[in-house]
Amino acid sequence: MDFFSIGNLNGYVKNWKLQAQWNLKQQTGNYSAKGKTLEEWLEAPLQAQEPSPGGQHGDEALRKIHQKLEAGGKLTQKEREYLQAKDPEAYRELVALEREQKAYEQALRRCKTQEEVRRLQAGRVNRSLMVVRSVEHNPRIPLAKKLEIAMVEKRRVDQTAESTRRFVRSGEYARLPTQAEETEALRQKQEQQAPRPEGPQQPGREEPAREERTETPEQRKVRRARAKAAYAAMEHPALAEETAAASSLAEKG
Repeated sequence: MDFFSIGNLNGYVKNWKLQAQWNLKQQTGNYSAKGKTLEEWLEAPLQAQEPSPGGQHGDEALRKIHQKLEAGGKLTQKEREYLQAKDPEAYRELVALEREQKAYEQALRRCKTQEEVRRLQAGRVNRSLMVVRSVEHNPRIPLAKKLEIAMVEKRRVDQTAESTRRFVRSGEYARLPTQAEETEALRQKQEQQAPRPEGPQQPGREEPAREERTETPEQRKVRRARAKAAYAAMEHPALAEETAAASSLAEKG
């Protein structure tokens, strides 16, 4: 998976939505509404059943809020309050996703290598893809609910990509060592700690002072990354297993 791309799941959900839109048109027999979005198709039956107090069918403001969320936009405080009042379940989902994104960003700061960052990201994307695929062919789940689940997972992956991009742009990713640098730093440390062979000392000649062992660039990079990860772990001990669990899932997937 491309580190800077979430095209796998986004493309998968997009194709699924297009297929679902066609299926809904076939079910209703209406092939003329080319300008309507899939969300309008899904909400049309509800709008017909639930007229607003002003006599208008549906809730245009709420629909626009949902579209803004799907597009990855940030809600204003007024929009958040409106969503909480009109669609409490969607509001709870929004808050839960925001907490997940914050937890993911904390987990990023606890990574000790660049490969660990990539495994963490891949693990989260793979989990969302597994969720979408698990409901896709389940006949007991209505189509509208399947699409709702798929869009939540898409938002989850979009947030993962956004947080990862910020992490990269901040320079924190570049400051992490690669796995190869970490291995080299360990080799250098073992070499420095190995006892040096001592030859016979010649009479009248002083033993040379031991060579000062300086820290190599690889060792410095690894030391700083581990110190930063340890500090982040102390700040958020409840998330201590997030990185390891995500990395393990990514490797298995």
